[in-house]
Amino acid sequence: MSSVIRPVDWIDSQAQRMLELVEHWANINSASDNLEGLAQMDAVLSDAFSPLGGEMKLIDLPPRQIIDSSGQVVQKPLGRALSVIKRPDASLRVFLGIHMDTVYGLDQPFQTTQRLGASRLRGPGVADAKSGIVVMLIALEALERSEVADFIGWEVLINPDEELGSPGSTPLLTQCAKRNHLGFVFEPTLADGSLAGQRKGSGNFTVVVRGRSAHAGREFHLGCNAITATATSTAPTNTC
Repeated sequence: MSSVIRPVDWIDSQAQRMLELVEHWANINSASDNLEGLAQMDAVLSDAFSPLGGEMKLIDLPPRQIIDSSGQVVQKPLGRALSVIKRPDASLRVFLGIHMDTVYGLDQPFQTTQRLGASRLRGPGVADAKSGIVVMLIALEALERSEVADFIGWEVLINPDEELGSPGSTPLLTQCAKRNHLGFVFEPTLADGSLAGQRKGSGNFTVVVRGRSAHAGREFHLGCNAITATATSTAPTNTC
């Protein structure tokens, strides 16, 4: 009988390790604007993916533009993306993408994981998408142990700004898509466990509205309520 362990059987043997990785990574707060936490994720992910032997680098992203409370455009820094590429000249090249950021900020109470029985784990980013990173890692380890590894090239990009709409990493994702034959995104499955084959798009819009203050009693007619003017106007610009 052959002593070679099938990749699927080997993956099954990693169940406890996978759980521990999800717990460890989910207990690191990596909210999209928590640059320190994202840097911690960069470090632990670099350690986890480096044994795979690909070319690894951390990529600085351009800052994103946001509108502050006074209606001014300001620049806000983003975390760094992690890229790992192996066998880029292979005849079959696969892109694997996922994000390290979560929606739970440092000011929120939901910060640590909790085991709910033998098969359930609750925590910030457990499903979206720290467990996705673990699945990606173990799948690549299984691939590298298999007989077909030498024929398949792969590229990993783990971005830090997905929950913001990927404002800084979108160009990187586009480049990854263009130089690979197929791709997988390691977001959570649908409710019934099936893989998601498509997702809706998203967009962010900011409207700056300015009014004109006036005394509410004597000079009401000289003022302009910006919200009312915007809600009732059909013109492309505010009439205040």
